[in-house]
Amino acid sequence: MKWILLALSALIVLNLTHLFYFNIFTHSLPYGIYMRIGGVPQRGDYAASCLTPEIARYGMVRGYLAEGICSTGSVPVLKIIEGLPGDHFWVKDNFLELNGRSYSIMENDSSLRPLRSFYIRKDAVLLEKDRYMLISDFNKNSWDSRYWGPVGIQFLLKPLWVFEHH
Repeated sequence: MKWILLALSALIVLNLTHLFYFNIFTHSLPYGIYMRIGGVPQRGDYAASCLTPEIARYGMVRGYLAEGICSTGSVPVLKIIEGLPGDHFWVKDNFLELNGRSYSIMENDSSLRPLRSFYIRKDAVLLEKDRYMLISDFNKNSWDSRYWGPVGIQFLLKPLWVFEHH
């Protein structure tokens, strides 16, 4: 019992350093422990992004985001990088088309509330420098770049220990 309490205490201290992230809330990535890393963002990397004040406020009111370290007062979203600067994407007929893949844009969230799309463009768009499309392939109905468009990245994450959940 003593070792369990010691381990939990160590995990809490590590979490407060913002070098490690314990994902036990979002369904966008597997639950587990992730380490903050540097590097050049690549497709398939795990990334953290602080959303704009308007989008973060919407996410917090809806319960999609908790309070956290971003300047907006929310936690960063944790997603997978699917679109890189130079990639083309567009929104058409309730789908986001990106790199030959289609991602459904849902009209309602899991509580059957209408979902707001902050980014609506019908024509092809080129992702600019330092702008990325973050999508969850772990949760097909994730609140991600399908709804808020391209975002910047605060940092990358490397999974240290994860377990599957649905």
